[in-house]
Amino acid sequence: MIFNRFDGYSIFDDKGEVKRLVESLIQKNDPEVRIESMRKFDFSYVFTFSKRGRTEEVELTRQEIDASWDWRRENIDETLKKKVETTILNL
Repeated sequence: MIFNRFDGYSIFDDKGEVKRLVESLIQKNDPEVRIESMRKFDFSYVFTFSKRGRTEEVELTRQEIDASWDWRRENIDETLKKKVETTILNL
């Protein structure tokens, strides 16, 4: 299913799709990093990443996630991408 905010669909509302988006960014940056947990709030998701016993959290907003609805074609919000990359570097 293609998500399009203009048609009433939102990637933000599909927890599995959001997780796959973040997993794809992790795999490109550091395959050793794992998602330990993922919590959805009203307007964001908070992910906890782990690597070799260390953990870091990153919060991704609804706006950043919705802007990445076409992520499979490499159209990913730059802020979201930077947040994930920075969190991975901090591990």
